[in-house]
Amino acid sequence: MKLIRSCVLGVLLLIPFLVSDTVSAKGKSGGHRYKGGKAIDGDTFRYGEKRYRIQQYNAPEVGKPGWKKSTKELQKKLDSGNYKWEHKARDKYGRDIVEEQKE
Repeated sequence: MKLIRSCVLGVLLLIPFLVSDTVSAKGKSGGHRYKGGKAIDGDTFRYGEKRYRIQQYNAPEVGKPGWKKSTKELQKKLDSGNYKWEHKARDKYGRDIVEEQKE
């Protein structure tokens, strides 16, 4: 009985940490800043091991006219740390779709 109580207590103590990770991953914490991210093109960036697609951006793909400028602009936003994005969905390429949050 003591073992069961200890296990239940252990799980109860972990719940706040599990819930906070889930909430943060879904963007319910008000968005995330991706300072340190690397722009792939004007509407896609890598942060850690994941790739993100910005929902409301439609920038030229790599190699198309204007892609270098749009990529540099996105990189400036990422480097500044002044922008927040909220997770919305996942696309067919496995990228997380994020939406820019107004501050």
